[in-house]
Amino acid sequence: MTFSGSVPVVQIVEDSLTQAKRLERLLRSHGYEVTVARNGALGLEMAGKVKPTVVITDVMMPEMDGYEMCRKIKDDPELKDTPVVILTSLSDPGDVIKGLQCGADNFLTKPYQDEHLLRRLQHILTNLDLRRSGQAQMSVEVFFGGEYHKLTADRIQIVDLLLSTFEAAVMQNSQLQKLSGDYRNALDDVKRVQANFQTIMETTGDGVVVVDDAGLVRYVNPAAELLFESSSSEMIGKPFSYDVDEDGDWEISIKTSKGEIYVDMRVVGSNWDGDLVRLATLRDISETVCLRKRLEEEATTDALTGLYNRRGFMTMGQRIIEVADERGLDVLCVFADLDGFKRVNDDFGHDEGDKVLKEAAEALEDVFRESDIVGRVGGDEFAVILLDDGQDCEESIKRRIDEKLESVNRNPERCPYPMLMSVGIHRRKSGSGSSLSDLMIRADKKMYSSKPPRP
Repeated sequence: MTFSGSVPVVQIVEDSLTQAKRLERLLRSHGYEVTVARNGALGLEMAGKVKPTVVITDVMMPEMDGYEMCRKIKDDPELKDTPVVILTSLSDPGDVIKGLQCGADNFLTKPYQDEHLLRRLQHILTNLDLRRSGQAQMSVEVFFGGEYHKLTADRIQIVDLLLSTFEAAVMQNSQLQKLSGDYRNALDDVKRVQANFQTIMETTGDGVVVVDDAGLVRYVNPAAELLFESSSSEMIGKPFSYDVDEDGDWEISIKTSKGEIYVDMRVVGSNWDGDLVRLATLRDISETVCLRKRLEEEATTDALTGLYNRRGFMTMGQRIIEVADERGLDVLCVFADLDGFKRVNDDFGHDEGDKVLKEAAEALEDVFRESDIVGRVGGDEFAVILLDDGQDCEESIKRRIDEKLESVNRNPERCPYPMLMSVGIHRRKSGSGSSLSDLMIRADKKMYSSKPPRP
C-alpha cells in the first residue's frame, strides 16, 4: 500500500507476543510503520513519545488494560485526536458502553480477518482529518445492564463504533452462515458415506458379523444371513456360535439345510458406535475345501484298489505307531504279496491281473477291521498295520487270511486259477523306537521266508 503523505505509524499494544508479531508482520507488509508495547502502561508511555497515527490495543493486559489506556490517551491534550481501536471479542454488549465511556474510536472483533482489519484501518485514516476538525461532543445518559451510564462522545466516534459493531455482527452472521453451510455439507458427506457403507455391506458376497465384548451379535449383513440361514432379527442380541476372541484367519464348518459348508473366517478388532467389537468376515470356501480334500485323497489312495497307496499307508501307519506308543500297545505289521501273479499277467493279460489285485484288496479289507490300515504298497504287495489290543495275534491273522482265500477260490464263477498269497507278520513292541520302515522290512523278510519253493 502507498500513502500520499507521511507513512502512518500504527502502535500495537498487545501482551501476547504471538499476536503482536502476527499483527506487526501484517501491517509492515502493507507499508505501515509499527511500534509495539506489551501492556497499557507501556503503550501510554510509548504513545507520548512516538505520537502514533493510530493505536490498536488489546483489552485484557497486565498493569493497565486497554480501556484505561484509551481513557488516558483521550484525556491527554497532545494525544486525544489519536484514534484508538479496541480489539475485543464483543461477547458482551457492555463492551460497547465501555468503549464509548473510554473514548474508543473503533472496535475490531477477535479473531479478526486480515482484510477486515486493513479495511477498518484505512477507513480510520480516511476520516482522520474530519475527526481532527473538531466535532462537538455531546453528553448523554443511558440505562443499560441495570445501571445508568454517562457517555460523552462526538458523533464521528458514535457512528464509527456503531458501524464497527454492526460490521462485526454482519461478519459473525456470515461466519455463522458459513458454518451452517459447512455443517450441512458435513451432514451430507456423512449421509453419503453411510449410504455407500450400507450398499457395500448389502451387496458384498462376504458375510460380515459384528460381535460385542459380551459375545453378542451387534450386526449381520445379508450375506451372513444366507450363510447361517438366519435373519438378522434372529441373530442380533444373541451369542455368536463361534470363537472370535483372537485376531486371525481360520476355517470353520457350518451345518445348513443343504449340508455342511466350509467358511474362511477372518477376525479383527474394530470400533462400532464407539465400542470395541470383534469384526468377523466370512467367505464360503466349500468348493475349494472339497477340491483340496479330493486332491489329498487322490494323493494317498491307490486308484485301482481304493486302498491307501504307499504314501497314504506310510502317513497313516506312522499315526498308528504314535497312538500305540501313547497307549502302551504293540503294533502288528502284515506284509503280503500274491503268489504266481506274474503268470496271471503273462497268461491272461493285465486286465485279468488288475482284477486279481482288486479281489486281493477286497479280501484283505474283509479280513481286517475298519480301524486297521490296509494299503497297496507295490505292484502285488500289500501291507496292513494294526494295533494289538489283545484281540489279534499272528496266528489268528494268518488263519483268517487263509480262510478268506479259500472262500474266494471256491467261487465257481471265478477264473480257473487260485488266488494265493504269502504273508509275513512282525510285531513291534511298544516304545521300542522301531520306525515304520523297519517294521515293514522285517515283515517283508518273514513273508519271503514263508513263500513256497519255486518249482
